[in-house]
Amino acid sequence: MKKKKIIKKKSSKETAIDRLVDFLWEWRILKYIPRASMPYLKDTVRENVAEHSFYATIIGWILAQAEKADENKVIKMCLLHDLAEARGGERNLLNKFYSQPLNEPSIIREITRNYKMQGVGFDKLFDEFFQEKTLEAKIARDADILEEMVYEKECFDKGNKKAAKWLAVSLHRLKTKSAKELGERIVESDADKWWVEIARQYILHTKFL
Repeated sequence: MKKKKIIKKKSSKETAIDRLVDFLWEWRILKYIPRASMPYLKDTVRENVAEHSFYATIIGWILAQAEKADENKVIKMCLLHDLAEARGGERNLLNKFYSQPLNEPSIIREITRNYKMQGVGFDKLFDEFFQEKTLEAKIARDADILEEMVYEKECFDKGNKKAAKWLAVSLHRLKTKSAKELGERIVESDADKWWVEIARQYILHTKFL
C-alpha cells in the first residue's frame, strides 16, 4: 500500500512578510502612473511618478547638504512624497480646479494601517512634508519642483517653446536659497555639457577598434 504524501497547506493567516510584499507591489505601481502634466506640455518626453520621485530624491539630498539640513529626513520625504498617488492618482493643476482635493495625509495613514507599518513613521514624516513648515519639508518640496524643471528643460531643449513659460513659473515657486540658485542654473544649462567634457578629456588618448 502506497503512503499518501502529506501536502502542507499554506496558512491563510497573513504574515508580516506578506504585508511587506503587498506594500512593495503598491509602491511599484507608481512606475505605471504617468506624470499628469505631460499632455498639457504636448511633448514626446515621457516620465512616470516613480522616475520623478527617484530623481527628486537625488536633488533633495544635494539641497539638504547645501542648506545644512537633515539629509536622512529629506531623502525619506522625497521618496515618500508621491506615494499617496498609488491610491489617489496623479492630478495636474487643471484637474485640481474641478475635483475635491486629495486628503493625502489620510491616504498615507491608511497605507500605514493596512500594512501595519506604524513603527516606520511614514505618517508623521508625510504630515511634516505636507505642512511645509520645517526646513526639511521646504527642501523636499523644492526638490519636487526642481525635478519638474529638469523635465521642462528637456522639453525646451527639444524645441518645445511652451516649456519656457513652465520653467519661469516653476522657478518662481522655489523657496530655499540653494534651490533658487540651482533652478537658475538649470534654466541656463547645457544638458550635454557633462558628457562632452568627458569625451574631450579621453578621446585623444583612446584607441578605437
